[in-house]
Amino acid sequence: NLINRCLNNIIDNALKYGNKIEIKLNKKNTNLFITIDDDGPGIPAGERSSVFQPFYRLEASRNMSTGGSGLGLAVVQQLSAAHGWQIEIGESDRGGAAFHWRYVGENQNR
Repeated sequence: NLINRCLNNIIDNALKYGNKIEIKLNKKNTNLFITIDDDGPGIPAGERSSVFQPFYRLEASRNMSTGGSGLGLAVVQQLSAAHGWQIEIGESDRGGAAFHWRYVGENQNR
């Protein structure tokens, strides 16, 4: 399932850059929320929207051993939007990144 692929990508990134992650799932009325927090270095506020662009990497070298291709989060954002999810990045209470997903419905995102 494509949403599982998105979750796995974010969790893999959180484990790659941090030591601890916390996953929260909340439902309020018909809204579903998923938050993934980590204790890694985080994503600077000025770069949070850029990480969803294809081939964008926070780690500036082209060394594949220090980072991926820069496609993972771009794929996550596109698949999420196609299936009715909005995704945002914030600062985690743990000090790293916090990925916030909100299900808005497939018809509302097109």
